[in-house]
Amino acid sequence: MAVANKLPDYLKKSAKDYGQIIKTGAEVLQEKSNYEIISVGPAIDIALGGGIKEGSWVTLTGDPKSGKTTTAMQIAANCQKLGRNVIYIDAEGRFKDMNFQVDGLDPEKMLIMAPEDKPIPAEKFLEWAYLMMSHPDNHGAAVIIDSISSLIPEKELDNDFSPGRAGLPKILSIFTKKVGQLLPRQRGLVIAITHYIANTSGFGKAKMADGGNKIQYQADTRMEIAGGGEKVSAVKFWDDDDGKRIGQLVNWKIICSSMGPPGGQVQSYIRYGHGIDKTQEILTLALDIGLINKSGAWFTCSFLEMYKDIAKEIFPDIDVENDEELFSIKAGKFQGQNKLYDFLKSNPVLVDVLEKLIKEGLSK
Repeated sequence: MAVANKLPDYLKKSAKDYGQIIKTGAEVLQEKSNYEIISVGPAIDIALGGGIKEGSWVTLTGDPKSGKTTTAMQIAANCQKLGRNVIYIDAEGRFKDMNFQVDGLDPEKMLIMAPEDKPIPAEKFLEWAYLMMSHPDNHGAAVIIDSISSLIPEKELDNDFSPGRAGLPKILSIFTKKVGQLLPRQRGLVIAITHYIANTSGFGKAKMADGGNKIQYQADTRMEIAGGGEKVSAVKFWDDDDGKRIGQLVNWKIICSSMGPPGGQVQSYIRYGHGIDKTQEILTLALDIGLINKSGAWFTCSFLEMYKDIAKEIFPDIDVENDEELFSIKAGKFQGQNKLYDFLKSNPVLVDVLEKLIKEGLSK
């Protein structure tokens, strides 16, 4: 039973003005359990504990050209598949055609806020973003701020360098406090892209995220593009079997997550002109846990042993009950990862099967 029915008289007026301001813990838990989970990509989702829960603030931090915007646009595409609007704040003024090159992203269903006649101050960008998020038409929308470091306070635009002006961290602090109360009931996302800046304090790491501490404290999910020592770089080029450059591998560190524990590290595959490559990530994960076997240059889809009904649909001329035929070069055996990738890409049902098996295996 709702607590609202048992409110004391001195709180009933407040409840009338502000809604059901008090709930039992069980009611809140039930409400939170019904929140929708939004995917980023297979590998990142696993590292996050499932994905990103709606109603979350997300920060993506890294050096320039490291894959932050592409990852944000992949989240946007996944939001659109769930029927959610996308609002993109182009504070950098550098949005390009290539930024739309993410599978499943519909530019027609994106609202892009960008300066036209003159620069827009940070206060206005954030005010308009808040008003759009608050509107019922944008319930559940994803708001991407690209980037925090490019937001300029109004006094800085006016060439006012006097002491005591409202700095960006203070403006962002106010915005995050307001959004913090809005997001849970609006059930959307704020995705804030931030850059590394030099840490001049003399303490801690040499680089730190810009925008002030408040947006980091506000974040339910924080991801940083960072290397793993000398052997693992933050970003490296991705070449196919023929040596052709097709994308980049991005190493993310999970600082915190709305779904799981902090501290994980994960490698994401970004394919040029495609976004996060789900097929490649599933292929790599399947190799890691033995659902696909590798011997030299040969790859065998051993998981097909459990899905012979699907195999029969894909290979109608093969006796799938005969393992020698099922795992031959006529069916589930491939020379080179490129051929295996093409096979999985052309049979998305198998990618879905592998994703299910991977999640089940990792949850045990």
